[in-house]
Amino acid sequence: MVFLLLCADCNDKLMLSLLGLNIAVSGSLIWASRVYFDSDSDDFLRYYDTYECLIKGHFDALFTYGGGFEIGLPLFYVLLDCVWGALRPSEILFFTILFPSVLVFVWVVRYMGDWRAQDRALCLFFVFLFFNFYAPSQWSRQSFACAFILFALKEEKFFWKYLFVVCASLFHLTSIPIFFILESLKKYPKITLAFVVLGSLSFVFAFEFILMAYKVGFIPHLGILNKLNYYTLYQERGIFMDLDFSFLFLLFCMGVLFCFPTPKDFIKREQTYFFLVFVWLYVVFLPFSYASNRLTLVFNSFLLGYMFFVAIRNFSIVAYGVGFLILLAKFAYYFFSPYSGLWYSYPLMGKFLYYFDLH
Repeated sequence: MVFLLLCADCNDKLMLSLLGLNIAVSGSLIWASRVYFDSDSDDFLRYYDTYECLIKGHFDALFTYGGGFEIGLPLFYVLLDCVWGALRPSEILFFTILFPSVLVFVWVVRYMGDWRAQDRALCLFFVFLFFNFYAPSQWSRQSFACAFILFALKEEKFFWKYLFVVCASLFHLTSIPIFFILESLKKYPKITLAFVVLGSLSFVFAFEFILMAYKVGFIPHLGILNKLNYYTLYQERGIFMDLDFSFLFLLFCMGVLFCFPTPKDFIKREQTYFFLVFVWLYVVFLPFSYASNRLTLVFNSFLLGYMFFVAIRNFSIVAYGVGFLILLAKFAYYFFSPYSGLWYSYPLMGKFLYYFDLH
């Protein structure tokens, strides 16, 4: 990450690619060391059960998620088993984090290829600075889907765009409405923003009636609607569970940066509407248990760094200073804080530097 800042003016695409790949692999190794199976809220607990069923030959587990339509992650587990054989939980976490991380790295390198060398390096730096390596290990299906949505949004060719949408929907069916909302934002930003505001407000006010209809059976208990079971059970716990003041402060700072007038910056003008939509959805769904985080995962865990870069890139000196300070703060927290949840699966260092003891 430091080299991305030091080599920002380097026009060597190979060096940029090697640095990005190194960050993706290193981040995956680090976050694969996280605590797992520590509570029922750990989604990896259920994903590991699916993995064990598949490696034992119970292929009906392929149709566990999304009413049998979301077969992407189970197929990924089958592929892991074919290539590597039976894996330990930490090893599954590593590959589960690595795949979306590499996709994000490829996305930056591919679709920002015509930018200035300085912008490419700084964009990659901020994308990984704010990239949530934890998300694929916890919300695996949705994280895989988010990575494919990124490609679908940037791809101009019809076939590839909708192939990426299909891939995303195989991991999480919510990819379909999210993609069409974001695609509409590119063409009709003001109309789409108004539609999202009115639609989300209507849903929030009608949510109690939807839950009541689901409880009494007026809404059928289909597999695709299983998430309503969660909100039925935990709605009383869900008041502002996602309230994170440091994240809200970051959103405020980004909002201030987006407000600075830059008439010729068409990328910033387009991303302003994306930013407004995601911030609105994040705030309006805060009263529901973890809904804000899950609903805006593609923003808060994948696109956040890219949007931050777009907002700050016209203030390059500030960008370098702010980026370096945030990097130091994140390093100090994840390296030293016992609350980070890392270094559980294997110790930080063993007999010699970079030795990881997986046993």
